[in-house]
Amino acid sequence: MCLFLSSFLAILICIFANLITGVIVGRKVKACQPQMGVIILEPSLFRFENDAHKIEGQISPKSKVFTGSVWLFIKGFNNNHWLIISANGVDKQSYARLKRAVLSAVNGAQGSK
Repeated sequence: MCLFLSSFLAILICIFANLITGVIVGRKVKACQPQMGVIILEPSLFRFENDAHKIEGQISPKSKVFTGSVWLFIKGFNNNHWLIISANGVDKQSYARLKRAVLSAVNGAQGSK
C-alpha cells in the first residue's frame, strides 16, 4: 500500500493506518499490564481483580518468567488473558510466590508430557 509515497494521499493513508494500529496495540498493552490490583493464588486457581478487570482461571504452561517480570497466560473459563506483572510493582515475597506458582505450572505441564 505504501510502496509509492510520491502522492500526498498515499502518505495520509499510511499515517492514518499507523495511527490506528498504534492505538489498538496501546490498548492491548495497557489491558495486559494493569497498574494496580489484587492477586489471589490458590492451589489450582489464579485470580486477579482491580477496578477495571476481574480475571480468574488457571496458570497456563505458556506463562514465562523473566528477570524483571512475569508474563502470565491465564486460561479462564470462557476466555484467555495475558497479564504482565513487574517485579517493581509488588513486594519481594509476593513476587517470589508468583514466580514459584508459574514455574510449578510450567514444570508440571512438562513433566506430564
